[in-house]
Amino acid sequence: MRRFASVGSGWLCWIVLAWLLIASGRADAQSFEWKAGAFGFFDNGEYSKMEDGVLSQTMFGIRFSPEVGLKYKDFGLFVGTHLLTSFGSPKYLDKVYFTGYFQYENPRHKFLFGAFPRQGLLDNYTNIYIRDSFQYFRPNMTGLFYQFTGRSQFVNLWLDWTGARSKTVREAFFVGLSGEQRFKWFFVSLLGYYYHYANTRPVSGDGVVHDNGQGQVGIGFDFSGYARRLEKMRFSASFMLGYECKRDHATPVSMPMGFVLDLHAQYWRVGTRTLYYYGQERYTVPTDVWANTYWGNPMLRAKSYLQSEWYVEFFKNDFVEAKAAFVFHLQGSRFGTQQMVRLCVNLDGSIYSKRDPAAEHGRYRFNFL
Repeated sequence: MRRFASVGSGWLCWIVLAWLLIASGRADAQSFEWKAGAFGFFDNGEYSKMEDGVLSQTMFGIRFSPEVGLKYKDFGLFVGTHLLTSFGSPKYLDKVYFTGYFQYENPRHKFLFGAFPRQGLLDNYTNIYIRDSFQYFRPNMTGLFYQFTGRSQFVNLWLDWTGARSKTVREAFFVGLSGEQRFKWFFVSLLGYYYHYANTRPVSGDGVVHDNGQGQVGIGFDFSGYARRLEKMRFSASFMLGYECKRDHATPVSMPMGFVLDLHAQYWRVGTRTLYYYGQERYTVPTDVWANTYWGNPMLRAKSYLQSEWYVEFFKNDFVEAKAAFVFHLQGSRFGTQQMVRLCVNLDGSIYSKRDPAAEHGRYRFNFL
C-alpha cells in the first residue's frame, strides 16, 4: 500500500526540478517557490494492560521533506519527496515517498490534486478517527482535497487513494467530509470518512471486500483567545455513528453508536486535549488483517474509553514548533500511558523576504518557557 521511489522516479524528480529552475528564470509572472520541512517524533506507548490487540510500541525517527515549485497567481505546481529514517534501523533510509501535485489556493478556496503533504489538512480529525501512526508513516495524501473557507465556516471534501490493486496490494481508498459553522463562540461541526478495502488480483486473504466508516455530528463552544494567554478553550459533545461491513453474505453489518466529549484547553504553553468515548464497541466485524482494515483507534473496542493528553509547548513560531506530552489512556478499567516528543520545522522562501521587524516580531520569535 505504500509506494516507494524507484531509480526511474528519482530521475524524473531531477528532470522536473531542472525544468522548474529554467522556467522560473524566463517568466516574470511566475514565481519560484521552495519549501523544506523536518518532522522529528518520539512516541512511546505502554499498553500491556489494555485490550488484546493494542500493542505497546515505540515509534522514533525523523522525516525530511524538501519541495520546489512554480506559482502563477493562485496556481502552483510542486514536486518533492519525503525521506524517512526510523532510529535504530540498519537502513540508510527506511522510506522514500514521491510528492508531486497541482495547487489552487486563495483566501476562500483550496484545491490540491496529486500526491501532496497531509500535514495541516485534516487537523480536525482526532486520533479516534485516524490513529497516530498515519502522521508518522503516511506523510502524503494521494488523491484530491478541496476546502471552502468563509468568515465563520469551513467545509472540506477529500479522497485518499492508498492502494492500487495488484497481485500483492489490495485496492483501498478513503473518502472524507468535514466542516464547521460558527456563531460567535458557539459552533456546529460534522466530520467523517468511508474506507473501502477490496482485494488483490487474483484474490487472496479472506477473499472478500471490507467497508467501514465513522461519522459524527456535534455542538460546542470555543472561547480560544478571549483572554490573554488563553490559547485554547474549546469543548464539544458529538454523536458518533459507525459502519462496518464484510461482504461475505454471512457476517451481519455492524453500526455502532456512541457519544464523544472533546476538551482542548491551553493557557500560555501548557495545555490538555482530553477525549472521552461512551457507547457500543467498535471494529467488531472480523477480518484477516485488522490493522489494514480499520484505521481508527483500536482502544474503541470497548464500551468506554478516556484519552487525556497533557502537553507543554517549548517554543513555537511560524517556522518551528516543539512540544512534549504525557497521555493517559483508560479503556474501561484498563490503564495505559504514552509519552511523546515532537519537533516540526517548516521553512520556505519567505524567510529571506524583507519585512518590518516590529510587524513580524511574532513570526520569528521563539517562545521559550
